[in-house]
Amino acid sequence: MSYLPQCLNVRKERRPLSTPVPNHFKSSKFMFTTQKYISILLTGLSLGIGACGIPLKVSQKENLKVPGHYTTINGADSTSIAQLNYRDFFKDAHLTAIIEEVLQNNFDQQIAAEQLNIAAAYLLARKGALLPSVQAGINASGTHYGKHTIEGVGNFDTNLSPNIAESQKVNTALTPNYWLGLSAGWEIDVWGKLANLKQAAQKRFLATQQARDLVHATLVTQAASLYYELITLDKMSAILKDNIKLQEQALEIVNIQKEVGRATELAVQQFQAQLVNTEATWVEMQQQSINVENQLLALMGRFEGTIKRSAKLEPAHLPLKMAYGNPAQLLSYRPDIKMAYSELEASHADAQAARAAFFPTISLSAYGAFNAFNTSQLFNPTSLVYQLLGNMVAPVFQQNQLKSQFKVASAQQEIAFLQYQQEVVEAFQEVKTLIRFIENNQKILDLKSKEVSALVNSVEISNDLYVTGYANYLEIINAQRSKRAADLDLIQTKRNQAQAMIQLYKALGGGWQ
Repeated sequence: MSYLPQCLNVRKERRPLSTPVPNHFKSSKFMFTTQKYISILLTGLSLGIGACGIPLKVSQKENLKVPGHYTTINGADSTSIAQLNYRDFFKDAHLTAIIEEVLQNNFDQQIAAEQLNIAAAYLLARKGALLPSVQAGINASGTHYGKHTIEGVGNFDTNLSPNIAESQKVNTALTPNYWLGLSAGWEIDVWGKLANLKQAAQKRFLATQQARDLVHATLVTQAASLYYELITLDKMSAILKDNIKLQEQALEIVNIQKEVGRATELAVQQFQAQLVNTEATWVEMQQQSINVENQLLALMGRFEGTIKRSAKLEPAHLPLKMAYGNPAQLLSYRPDIKMAYSELEASHADAQAARAAFFPTISLSAYGAFNAFNTSQLFNPTSLVYQLLGNMVAPVFQQNQLKSQFKVASAQQEIAFLQYQQEVVEAFQEVKTLIRFIENNQKILDLKSKEVSALVNSVEISNDLYVTGYANYLEIINAQRSKRAADLDLIQTKRNQAQAMIQLYKALGGGWQ
């Protein structure tokens, strides 16, 4: 077995000799030969020791196979609302204007953009590590060597030599040294360590990009949810206002009935208590509207302002038919799943780089410069010096450290794999739950609409019956309560339907385009 030498040193220098070579220098050939064999022996030993603990190649596990459809009722489809831009999904002009302002001014969106810049800088640094590094340098110094030092004796001896020109004589009082040139170094990525680190940085850049897309989608759905919540509170406040008017009319009727002796003070107090309760509920609704409006303003990056909004809560502003696509599309549409997969690929590259660290590091370095102790001779071709150095270093006593780093990288890859699987399963279940919720909530919405229709005239009828003596005051109160509860339930059911459709849009992978 043959081994590469530890270093390859090619150097051109001119050193004039003024005296015969001493005898002890004649043994330098023997010393160089000995050092060469020692170098080869140490290199082979380090390679052998380093190779003994190299772990096997890192392999990735097979991902879970997603089902072919979400429910047996709907089956699978190739079209999905996730393919729609938010401007096409939301038909409300007020809402799309709000979303555009949110995406322009929101702080989370701006932070995500800066984080992407950081990831791009890391990627650029990793790419640069694969290329040779080149530096330019200039150096000027002056040194006084003692008369009993090797340099001092050598300079004195050189000046006495008849073989040198006057320009080659050295100032022994203060020896100057001028250096101007370039130096370069390059780590040859034989084992792929640097390439894998670059791959990891590239995948993390993609993950950061997908994290920005996730922030984008989250902001779109948050803005839409708050917008429809605000409309819901407006509608509920209007219902309570109408109910307050009805209760005031009923209270007026019962007061008249009391004056003529057909009603008691108890009936008056019951109507009064119900009216006060409804008024308090209306005030609570106003405060909830303030809370939601301020949340939306904060999302838009504004201190003050009014939110322009539609007067209708009907889902007509949303797509009439929800196309769900198939579960496999989640892998390419949802930013959180794509981000988890990019992190998985990055952790795999990290593990590969940790394995490559067990192998020797091979590098080349070189420099070329003008070097002289006289400024007038600095740019003379005879002042040119250069060096080429090849180096190979293998780890010997760092095995435990390298093994620990590899185990950590392998465990992190396993964690990333499990997190990716978790994201896929949870995304599938989220979509499946929302689909069934929308289907069942639509049935509830139809039933609630029928209930409201049945109670439309109940309050007016109960008032007429009470005046004519065919109903008591409790029936009026119950009719008012039932009508109010049914109206509020219908609005809340419409709100739930709109919110579920918005969440399904995001769950399928929409909102980031």
